[in-house]
Amino acid sequence: MDVKMLDGTIVTNVPDNVTQADLLARYSASQTPQAPTPASSGQFTETGGGAAMGRPMNRGQLNVQAEPRPLESVLAGATKSAVIDPVLGAVQLLSGGNVGGQAAKNYAAEAKPYQANSASYLTGQVGGSVLPGVGMAKGAGMIPSFARANPLIQGTSFGVVQGLLTPEETGKTGTNYYKNQLGQAAIGATIGAVPTVLSKGQQLAGALLQKGVGISTGAGGESLKQAYQAGKVGNETFTANMRGTAPMEDVLNQAKGALSNMKQDLSKEYRLGMMDVSKDKKILNFNEIDKAITDAAEIGRFKGQTINTKAEEALQTIRQTVDDWKNLPAKDFHTPDGMDALKQKVGSILESIPYESGRARTIAQNIYHSIKDEIANQAPVYNQVMKGYAEGQDLVKEISRSLSLGNKASVSTGLNKLQSLMRNNVNTNFGYRQELANKLMEKGGGDLMPALAGQALSSYTPRGLVGQGMDVGAGLTAFSHPGALATIPLTSPRLMGETAYKMGQVASKMPSTNMTNEQRKLAQLLMIKAAQEGVK
Repeated sequence: MDVKMLDGTIVTNVPDNVTQADLLARYSASQTPQAPTPASSGQFTETGGGAAMGRPMNRGQLNVQAEPRPLESVLAGATKSAVIDPVLGAVQLLSGGNVGGQAAKNYAAEAKPYQANSASYLTGQVGGSVLPGVGMAKGAGMIPSFARANPLIQGTSFGVVQGLLTPEETGKTGTNYYKNQLGQAAIGATIGAVPTVLSKGQQLAGALLQKGVGISTGAGGESLKQAYQAGKVGNETFTANMRGTAPMEDVLNQAKGALSNMKQDLSKEYRLGMMDVSKDKKILNFNEIDKAITDAAEIGRFKGQTINTKAEEALQTIRQTVDDWKNLPAKDFHTPDGMDALKQKVGSILESIPYESGRARTIAQNIYHSIKDEIANQAPVYNQVMKGYAEGQDLVKEISRSLSLGNKASVSTGLNKLQSLMRNNVNTNFGYRQELANKLMEKGGGDLMPALAGQALSSYTPRGLVGQGMDVGAGLTAFSHPGALATIPLTSPRLMGETAYKMGQVASKMPSTNMTNEQRKLAQLLMIKAAQEGVK
């Protein structure tokens, strides 16, 4: 039979021997809710797959983790920071919080379960800010005026923009919204300025310490700067010279070797240039050369009478050389290439004349330059080659003279000239010598500065009157103020050199010292984002 229950449900085919009480009991038992399926330890996809995008899915069974896994929290934080926040932040900023506010609140609520793993979620948030942050940095970098701006202004500006684009998640609008965003901008600006301020402060402290210790030791600030750099790169030439294991004249030989390299390079460039000149088969005339010889005849004479035999001998020798050259085949010897050979022959006569024979050298120089000018006037290609060669020769001669690198200069004189590069206040010629030394190292190869700095810092006792005076002064002051003894190590070149070298070694191990500009900007962006999330 069929029985209608009190709730209207009809139960069919009820046996006749079942009492009404039994039927009610059985029916009530069938309507008792089943216990939920316990949470499984299934894979990430069992939680609904895209849980990191917001809410976990519920397929009608309670198989979702009671608490999100760390990976889910990271993905949720990254998605919100990289995709959702920049869009909502921009919309809110343009509308004064009137558009996007409710969406920001909803997304914030959906993200709360994932914040149970606070460290993972924050990592995702900070990491997710990289993509929009880098995009903003690249876009700003394309603006020339911003790219040239002071790093402090750049860092502050990045912080302000990131602060303004941070979504407001409590529903504020209008004036209240903008007040909140100004606070976020202030936080971003402050954090954005921190790396630059710390960097500049470190540079200022380093510069003051370098200058101060350079004076107290008498070794000069440049030597301590070189010691620090040597420590960063592990330059053993510096330590060998500072600790006395390398011969002092090694650096002088290195400088002479660099000068020799300059000469060889100059000769190579000259020969390459003359290959183009040799292709010019134009026949040159001797008009200006003959005029120079005629004019030179008056230098060693008075009213036709010879008054300087050395000058007259030089004139006759050069005149005979030129006349002989005129009689040679024009197609081979009167071309630009052939006339350059004549110039070199006259140049060898000039080099053989002692410096004491002033008038004789003047005659030879005048005729030498007349040949060079005649070739240049009639063959433009030769003029271009000789201009660079002449400038190079002048530089080589000036470096050799100023730094005493010639064969006639003594070792001590050469070393003293090179050592003066470490003491930029030693004399008025420092700037000029430093410029020549830089050109020597640039064109000749090899860095002389680490070896020179090591020698300048090799002594345990102060160098120069200023350094020695400070050392003695500290010793005398110690009688009345024993604490002054602590300053004595600051006057020792060797101790300060070892210290600066060790500081360089430590600095080389620090990641920040090896960062590129792009990496520093990225670190700055991450700092700003981390600080903003931390104060929410």
